[in-house]
Formats: sequence, structure tokens, C-alpha cells
Amino acid sequence: MTEQQQLTEIQIIATSCIDRWGEDSKTQNFSGKLGRFVNQLGPNKELGRVFLDIVKYYNYYSRERLDQLMGEFYNVIVNELKLDENFTIYSRIEDDSKIDSSNFFLEEFKILNNISNHFSYDIEKLDIEDFDNIQNVIFIDDIIGSGKTVETFFKKNKKKLLKVNCYIFCIELLEEGKSHLEKFFKENDFECEMICHNLHKKAFSENHIFQENFKENEMLLRDFERDLWRKKSKNILGFENSQAIVSFFRNTPNNTLSSFWFENKKWRGLFPRDDRKPAFKKVKKNAVKYNVKKMENSVDG
Repeated sequence: MTEQQQLTEIQIIATSCIDRWGEDSKTQNFSGKLGRFVNQLGPNKELGRVFLDIVKYYNYYSRERLDQLMGEFYNVIVNELKLDENFTIYSRIEDDSKIDSSNFFLEEFKILNNISNHFSYDIEKLDIEDFDNIQNVIFIDDIIGSGKTVETFFKKNKKKLLKVNCYIFCIELLEEGKSHLEKFFKENDFECEMICHNLHKKAFSENHIFQENFKENEMLLRDFERDLWRKKSKNILGFENSQAIVSFFRNTPNNTLSSFWFENKKWRGLFPRDDRKPAFKKVKKNAVKYNVKKMENSVDG
């Protein structure tokens, strides 16, 4: 393929993506962004071909598209599930102390569908007795990869969640995560239904993006991402090999193939993650020694 032919193909692929996604600040001039992303590979045309084929299947969600999906989810709750509002609460699947995307999705869902704050709670902060008058718990999330975060959360709150019907609404759900969680829920007697907008396969699944050479292409990208990280990383081919190909307007989940979001001086992903952190999260282990030394100098002065 000549340079001109590749340029034309990039323009065609970019136009197709915008037709599917819509356009916002992150996807403006997408043809130029896609061209720069692939051109970082230099003469590595084989891997460039893999990237272009993946982008054809990539899912990007603008705020406008997500708002539309939030309305569709609420329509399912009201008109299909027909849950009793008085005995239904909304929550998030917390995995740590950070206020993360789960919070955003839950708040956005409540605002768009005019749901009072009186109907949303952190499960861990409720008493077990509260669940005598709760029938349904609805969780709102963006993406479920391996399902391990969900499993850990349900184990931690098992006594409470065994008393109710659970519903997990998420935008993207990995097939392996769905299978894993369905087995986990059944083995532990949880009543939990998962509803997603898109049930996705791993990027390098057989008969998916690559009809032929899917294993060879997987190894090609795996080796490239190993070189990017220059160390062992759970994020090679996406967190714990999730092989997702998805970004949201607020960020790209680490389940996505890391070459699409990794960033350093030599490489910039197509949808880089915003991994900036406040000062207190940057403190190194030797900070204690440093602070002690600073105090000693201050006393000496």
C-alpha cells in the first residue's frame, strides 16, 4: 500500500467512525489524529494494518450518546422490569476510596431521569435491617471487564445483597466477564440480572475482527505493548487481558488495549487516559525520610 493509499484509507475509516460515534471535542479532526497515531509506527506497516482494522470496530461514547443510553436504561426499568419505585434504590459498585466513573454514571443517570437523591445509597453504609424494606438494587456502571471487581463487591456485601433482586446496567460488558459473573451469582444464590448496551468480544477473538491470523496479530500487538511498558504489566492488551476497544468522553478504561491509551515521550495513544494525580498520591516511600530530614534541618536552623 502506497503512502497515498494509506492516507485515503485512514480518511475513509475516520469518516466511518464519526458516522457511528458522532463528533465532539475528542473526535474532531479524527482523520488527522488517526493518521498521527499510525504514523508513530514508522515502517512497521504490519502493525499499522492491525491498528486500522481494530479502529473499524472501536466504540467511542460521546456525552450525547451516553445520555441517550441512560434514557434507554431507565425506559427498561420503568416499562419492562416495572419495578416498584418505593422499594427500589440505585447504587454504584465501589472498588476503592476514589470517586470514580461509577459515581459519574450514577449521578448522570439520576439527573437525566429525574431521580431523587433519596433513592441512591452506598450499599456499605446501609444497615442490614434496611434491606427488610428494599426489594431491588440497581447498579449503574460504564464497563465490566473480567468481572472481578463486581465479584469482590458482592462478596463483601453478601448478606445484604442476598436479600434483594439486583440489576446491573452497564454500557459495555465483556463476554468472559458476563460468563464469569453469571456462574458466580448462581453458585452464591444471588438474584442478579445484567443488562448492557454492548456485549463485546475480546479484540483478538476468533472470527471477530481478524478472520485469519488472529493469534499472530495478537502476539504482534502483545510484543509491542510489552516494549511500551518495558516491564511486567497487567495492562498489556488491556487490564488482565481484557482486550476491550472502547473509550468514553471522560476517559479510556484500562480494559482497553493499552497501546490505544498509553502515553510517554515516544508514544501517544489514540485516546490517552487522564492519569494525572494530586500531590498526596505522588508521595514516594522515601518521603518520610525526606520529611524527617527537613524537620531536623529546620530545628538545627
